[in-house]
Amino acid sequence: MITSQQIFQTPPSTQSHVQTTPGSSGFKTFPNVPEGITLKEIGDFGFANDEQVKRLEKKVEEVLFENKKLLDREKKLEKRVKYVEAENSSLLKKVAADQTEIDILKVKVAELEEEKARRDEQNKYFELKNKELEAAKAVKEHEIYMMNKVIENKLGKSAEQRFEEIEVKEVRAKHQAEIDAQMKNKGKSV
Repeated sequence: MITSQQIFQTPPSTQSHVQTTPGSSGFKTFPNVPEGITLKEIGDFGFANDEQVKRLEKKVEEVLFENKKLLDREKKLEKRVKYVEAENSSLLKKVAADQTEIDILKVKVAELEEEKARRDEQNKYFELKNKELEAAKAVKEHEIYMMNKVIENKLGKSAEQRFEEIEVKEVRAKHQAEIDAQMKNKGKSV
């Protein structure tokens, strides 16, 4: 609530508060105000001049205009707050969905890591097994090499030469068998 002292910027009164109802006043010297007197009969008090009233009206208009601007701004801000709250709610739901997906992916990653560890162990086992087989193969190759040397020594020729000779004999025998079969068939047809 605004007082007249604030509006007109007058200093506060130094007089004590006076009650104007008859008989209630503590001041006996306060003049009696006759009842039924109009303001025109009383006259001009010089309470407020036109210039002060115009300034006051202008201030009131400015305050009303500012209030209207503030109300418009408040409505815009309320709309914006509702929009942002809706967007925030949507984002929170998306975050929850994403978190669920992240949790599922974490479980899958853990399963894949376990599978990888299991396969790494299998790979180590197979590497050791492969080394054993390579060692056994090397031993067998050495044994075969040694047997070839023994055979070559016994034959007096290399194993390859003896193998070629055997192949030639087999091819000749096969060819001879074919010729014999053809001759047999020619004899029947005659």
